[in-house]
Amino acid sequence: MSYLKLQENYDPHPRRWWHLPLLAILIAGTAFIIISNNKKSSAEWQSEEGPVFGTFYHITYNSDTNLSEGIAQSLKNVDQSLSTFNDSSTISAINSNRSDILDSLMLRIVNKAQEVTNATGGAFDITVAPLVNAWGFGFKNAENVDSAMIDSIMPFVGMDKISVQGSKLTKSDPRIMLDCNAIAKGFGVDQVGEYLASQGVENYMV
Repeated sequence: MSYLKLQENYDPHPRRWWHLPLLAILIAGTAFIIISNNKKSSAEWQSEEGPVFGTFYHITYNSDTNLSEGIAQSLKNVDQSLSTFNDSSTISAINSNRSDILDSLMLRIVNKAQEVTNATGGAFDITVAPLVNAWGFGFKNAENVDSAMIDSIMPFVGMDKISVQGSKLTKSDPRIMLDCNAIAKGFGVDQVGEYLASQGVENYMV
């Protein structure tokens, strides 16, 4: 009799009820991921374009929020810091010896430029502004360029002729001028990218 009772109560596949809450959690989590992805994929594609740094920018980003104001401000900040065509910019004040103080953006650029200069054995040099201007590619008109003029300019060209302590830039000669255009445009792209990322935008092209 006891043997029959054991047989009747025997269950080869015991029910584990704790599986049900776990299954519910997995289903809910999967649903959340699917909904989140659908929301991201359904976000609108927006475009911005306009003149900046003597050229034009084109930006496309995936967001339900129009971020044109923040994008414009990011570009304006770079222009106000690094544009040699903007008389009120930090770099223009440095070049004209009206100031020797670098703002936070220009400080980053000068430090990065020094890294690139070191890595390229001096091939990259942001103190070339006088030469760039002499040849007519800068923010002044071209002059009659000859070897004597170039020789007269070279004594105040070279990264070893500037130094930075804190946020203060020191020149060994007041005629030294900086031209960061070879790095500033890419930095402007990075600044817009950082702003878009800070707003939760994952997909964009600048």
